[in-house]
Amino acid sequence: MARDPYLVAIDFGSNSVKLAVAKDSLDEQDKIQILALVERTSSGIRKGIVTNMSEATEALIDVVNQAESIIGLPIRKAVVGISGLGVTFTNSDGLIVISRPDNEILEGDVDRVIQDSLTKAFGLANNEIIHVIPKNFVIDNQQGIRYPVGMIGSKLEAKTLIVSVESSYLRNFAKVFNQASIDITNQFFTPLASSDFLLSLRQKKAGTILVDIGNSTTSYIIWENEEIFHSDVIPIGSDHITADLAVGLQTTIEMAEEIKKQHLDLTDDFEGEIEEVEIFNPDLQINETFKLNEIRNIAKARAEEIFFYLNKELRRLNKNAQLPGGVILAGGGANLKGIDDVAKNMLHLPIFKYAFDRNQVEFVPDYNDDPTFVNVIALAAYSLYHAEDINFGGKPSNPNNTSRNKDGKEGGGNPLGGMMGKLGKFLPWS
Repeated sequence: MARDPYLVAIDFGSNSVKLAVAKDSLDEQDKIQILALVERTSSGIRKGIVTNMSEATEALIDVVNQAESIIGLPIRKAVVGISGLGVTFTNSDGLIVISRPDNEILEGDVDRVIQDSLTKAFGLANNEIIHVIPKNFVIDNQQGIRYPVGMIGSKLEAKTLIVSVESSYLRNFAKVFNQASIDITNQFFTPLASSDFLLSLRQKKAGTILVDIGNSTTSYIIWENEEIFHSDVIPIGSDHITADLAVGLQTTIEMAEEIKKQHLDLTDDFEGEIEEVEIFNPDLQINETFKLNEIRNIAKARAEEIFFYLNKELRRLNKNAQLPGGVILAGGGANLKGIDDVAKNMLHLPIFKYAFDRNQVEFVPDYNDDPTFVNVIALAAYSLYHAEDINFGGKPSNPNNTSRNKDGKEGGGNPLGGMMGKLGKFLPWS
C-alpha cells in the first residue's frame, strides 16, 4: 500500500477529541507543516478511560470525517496519544556482567541490560508496556553515563522508566479505533511527546516540569540533565473548577463553564472594577447575577488544590522549589486567566505558558495559540522529528535522541543506535 502523503495525530480527551493533519515530512527548513486542526466534543471517555464504546466511536468517526472533508483524502491510520489514570510509571534497574576479554560494551549488551530492567520491574502483570525509557547507565559504579556503547567495563547497569497501561484500557481504546476503521500506527505517552517538543535543550538540562492541566486530570513530566526524571497524573482538572462553580453559584454546568472561561480572574492584582456580572441563562430564560469575588474565591480554592498536590509530589522527590527551568503550563486549564499566578504562589518557581517556536511549525490553517491543541500538535511533531528513529518499521535507529533544540537542531539524547532488537516496539521512539 502506498504511503499516505500526510500524518494524522489524535488526542482523545474527556471533553473533546482533537485531530491534527500534517505533511508526512519536514520541509526544507525542518519545519512541521500543519494542514488541518479539528476538534469535536467527545463523549464515552472519562479521565482517559473508555466509558461508552459506541459514543466514543461516534465522536472519533465524526472528527475524522471533518478532517477528511478539509484535506480531501481518506484517513486510514493515525498516531495516538495515551494519558490519564490508566497510565502507570515504574522505575526499574537492570544489571549485567560484561564477560568478554576486552570488556567493551556492545549494542547487544545495552539490549540485555534494558531487558533485565524489564524482568525486574514489579506490578506490570496486567499492564501493556508502551515505553521503556533508558534514563542513564552506570559502568563499574561510574554514574551518569548516557551512551555506553564502545566504553570499557566489567559491569553495566541501566536505570529505566517504564510507562505502561492497563491491558483492558488499551484494548478498549484500540477497539474504538478499530470500529472507526482507523489503524493505530504508533501510540505515545502524550506528556512525553509534548515535553519533548515544547521544552528547549537548556530547559531539559536545567530541570523543568511540564504541567498539562486537562479537563479531568493534570499530567506532569519532569526533565533534568536531559533525562526524564519523573512523571505522573493528578486526578484533578479544570472540569473540577467548573463543577465547584456550578455548586457554589447554584447554577448549571453550562453556565459555570461560561463563567469560568469568560469572567474568572485569578491574577494576584485582581481588583474587579465591576463587582458583579449579569449573564443570560438560556435554560431558565432569565438573567442571573454573580459576584466576581465569589467566582474567584470558589475557583481559586480548586486551582490551588491542583498545585498543592503537585508541590506535595515535588517535595517527595526533593524537587520542590528546586527546578531552575521552572514550570511550563499547557493544556486547556493553562488558558484560565491568572492560573500562572496561582501556580507561582503555590510552587515558588518561575512559571511560563507554553509557546510554539514558529521556526519549527508552520500552520496552514489559522491558529490562535489555543493551548487545547498543544498535545495533538506535539504528537504529530514527535512522530515527524523522530521519523528516522521510528523508521516506519517498528525498530528505532536512534532511540534516545529525545529533542531538537530551539534552533531546530538535534539535541539532548543518547545516540544509542539501532540496537534494541525486540525492545524496539517499547521505546518511546518506536
